Amino acid sequence: MRSRSPQRLGDVLGELIRRSGISRRLDETRAVEAWDAIINQPLRAVTEKVWVRNGTMFVKITNSTWRHELHLEQQAWCDRINGHLGKKVVKSIEFR
Repeated sequence: MRSRSPQRLGDVLGELIRRSGISRRLDETRAVEAWDAIINQPLRAVTEKVWVRNGTMFVKITNSTWRHELHLEQQAWCDRINGHLGKKVVKSIEFR
């Protein structure tokens, strides 16, 4: 029987997190936090709920004018969020 060389605990935990899918869910949670960090107060007032599933961010907007304006700038918002996170987490945004 071969003995394994010791591994760093951080490396083992990192691999466990990656394999379990927790990493993706943490990234999605950070994306929701990024949305709140980058929006201004008027937009915050009409944002009801934000969640991310499988790379798509869903944002519930209570004002149809804001919703339409945000839809027109959908890619720019993706870029802002991903730039804030330092990696591509959000592939698309649906404003509802």
